[in-house]
Amino acid sequence: MDKEISIHDEFVQNEIAKLREKPDRTAATALLSYHDMMTRNFQHERQIHLFVTLFFGLLMLGSWVISIGLLLVFGGFDASLWPLGLLALILSVLEGFYVRHYYYLENRTEKLYRLTREIYELINAD
Repeated sequence: MDKEISIHDEFVQNEIAKLREKPDRTAATALLSYHDMMTRNFQHERQIHLFVTLFFGLLMLGSWVISIGLLLVFGGFDASLWPLGLLALILSVLEGFYVRHYYYLENRTEKLYRLTREIYELINAD
């Protein structure tokens, strides 16, 4: 997804540069329509990633709570707790990668708003 946003960002910047050299309100309006559609798609993707990140975060927290709870109930480490502890560790690492990916996705999507303002300026330039 990061690659797709970068490709779109580069494409729109090139189109904006062309429109600054040779202003064309119709082309700028078409570019704004395309950019708006793509931005909505990226925002939808970002929302889905947020839900997945939150879901895995809840799974991670639940596995840690159960692991610690069972550790306290048994009064120490028991060999039967290995699988649950391993699950909690795996979910923690996975959640770290999800948070990192969501962070990059969020920041790249927000950079697209600047391009929207630039296109509006091209359309409304007199």
